[in-house]
Amino acid sequence: MAVAELCIFPLGTGSPSVGEYLKPVLRVIEESGLKYQLCPMGTVVEGSIDEILELVKKCHEAILKAGAKRVVISLRIDDRTDKELTIEGKVKL
Repeated sequence: MAVAELCIFPLGTGSPSVGEYLKPVLRVIEESGLKYQLCPMGTVVEGSIDEILELVKKCHEAILKAGAKRVVISLRIDDRTDKELTIEGKVKL
């Protein structure tokens, strides 16, 4: 199990507001069935590496389909094999 932080930035939208471009992305994340946490500057997801990478691909396609002319994606993945890794576990003190 891995935990990843995904930030997607649509460019070329003609407006500083990006919510309309991100709504379809959130729908893709919700429909993925992966555990996720929406944050002010991105989204954290929990799943296998394959599931996370497939989700990123689908999010990329969704934001382009929503009309973005350019997309910048920032992805950080924490993948441990020595113990269980969860979203909650990463913030537990």
